[in-house]
Amino acid sequence: MRLPRLIMVALTIVLLTLGFSRPVVTHADTGTNWTGAYFNNRDLQGSPVFTRIDPAVVFNWGSISPGPGIGSSNWSARWQTVQYLNAGTYRFTIIADDGVRVYVDGQLILDQWHDAAPTKYYVDVQAVAGNHIIQVDYYQGVGDASLTVYWDYSLAQSSAWTAQYYNNPNLDGAAAVTRYETSINYFWGTGSPASGIGNDNFSARWTATLPFSSATYRFTLAGDDGVRLFIDNASVINQWKTQTLTAYSIDVPLSAGLHTLRVEYFDSIDQAAVRFDYAVAVGPPPYPGTTSDQWYGEYFANPNLQGSPSFIRFDGTSGINFNWSVAPPVANFPRESFSVRWTRRLFFPGRPYLFYVTVDDGARLYIDTTLIIDAWKPQSAVTITKNVDLTEGYHIVRLEYFQDHFESVIGLTWNPPNSQTPPQYPGGVPPPVPGVGTGSVNTHALNVRTGPGVNYDILTTIKRGDTFTVLGRNTDASWIRVNAPNVTGWINTYYVNINGSVFSAPVEVPPPPPPPSPTGVRAKLFSNLRFHTGPGSNFPAVGTLGWGTIVDMVGRNSNGAWYQVQYAGLTGWIYSPYVRIVAGTLSNVPIVGG
Repeated sequence: MRLPRLIMVALTIVLLTLGFSRPVVTHADTGTNWTGAYFNNRDLQGSPVFTRIDPAVVFNWGSISPGPGIGSSNWSARWQTVQYLNAGTYRFTIIADDGVRVYVDGQLILDQWHDAAPTKYYVDVQAVAGNHIIQVDYYQGVGDASLTVYWDYSLAQSSAWTAQYYNNPNLDGAAAVTRYETSINYFWGTGSPASGIGNDNFSARWTATLPFSSATYRFTLAGDDGVRLFIDNASVINQWKTQTLTAYSIDVPLSAGLHTLRVEYFDSIDQAAVRFDYAVAVGPPPYPGTTSDQWYGEYFANPNLQGSPSFIRFDGTSGINFNWSVAPPVANFPRESFSVRWTRRLFFPGRPYLFYVTVDDGARLYIDTTLIIDAWKPQSAVTITKNVDLTEGYHIVRLEYFQDHFESVIGLTWNPPNSQTPPQYPGGVPPPVPGVGTGSVNTHALNVRTGPGVNYDILTTIKRGDTFTVLGRNTDASWIRVNAPNVTGWINTYYVNINGSVFSAPVEVPPPPPPPSPTGVRAKLFSNLRFHTGPGSNFPAVGTLGWGTIVDMVGRNSNGAWYQVQYAGLTGWIYSPYVRIVAGTLSNVPIVGG
């Protein structure tokens, strides 16, 4: 098929009747009709001594032989079964004495092939609806022997998409290729998506369980050819047909918590492409011709932005500046206990900006879905500022506001102003902002370091509410050097409130950080994981480490959620729940991240 320009077709639908709630958690399952092959050696070598059908892999042999012709030590076994699983995330629990490996559809999900006392292992597996081949390999060394394998449905968060590729356009049979992918954004042209998959007449399925806040989300799915989207097994986009590259958008309200997404795709002939993304649905739906350089205001007759807006209007091209303390926004609308959301797409030259929000009562400011200012609480009129270094280009600015009782004031502007958007200050003058020089900590505890980065040594920790004097900053102002009580050092700007513009502080160039020292502790990844520059997903990712990668551990953060590791000459941070220690002890790894 020829590739025309992307056509946006919006399908804005209120899906309240679909009931996106968490699936019922089922009781643990051990499977049925396992074909067991038993070997008189520890390595599954040669022909099995005997085979039999075992009703479940739940055994406690103790010091007794598993069957005729096999001793009580130095033997092994392999069980296989085909089980039907509904779509979703399954937690596999394996208790073994000694070694065990588990495979699902040929993919190794657990590798603990070593002598061990009875040990419990957990592995979370994404599954699509259908039959799945489960295989368990086990060996017994000496002493007692036991093995238990079971699984139950859960909603554990995915760290990557489970991708399955089929050599037919109908998702039929077993997947020819299964792998983990961090996103769905492909233009294969006339090529193949993977080794072993043809250039035409193939299909693919991606599944992930992801966290959502309570909000309405805009899902966009584009394909050449057919595409389908399911949320918690409910069909929300179904365009399973031969077509040029076409995008479909749909607005879906979701409850807070984990939801399972499933994207399905097929390619007929010629060009092949598929793309999927989502974000909180703000502003007008993407119908052709609705773009505007004005603020798109959505007004709700409740203080929580819930349900459908009571009315919608455009609120001008300058900054936001309203005072409804005497009269409501429009006739026949509440003057108290209401909320508003404004959205606008704006072009910003690449430079630092100081954003001002003046509010009575609550406000939130987002730029490109990133929360910049969070003052969502009843309060008297206050002006809040935040420094943001924006890249050159278009950005989505979103201001959310709620009014509780009494006064009603909301304003938004920024300096320096854009030529497109002259500032509009509440009262006609810029809010007073103290010059840079002081600030306070807005998180529970914050490390003070010898330099601007988590690779520098920790000097001490300062607590929420502690104040400091700003002495300097690094180039992008992500770190500042401060004088705090009894210490002078560097802290992360993300976790502080600054009185004034941090960009007015002098730029300082610190010495390079010392290289992390090896600890002798090694770990193995059980998922594809982003390789971040710091201990958190808010730090930039410099790449992705694949499933099964072995890394050297050099540090961890204070709550153990992130590990600092070295791999291929690089040092970075990975998310710990999908990592297993394979050499050494975690207690030997120093705490180096806040």
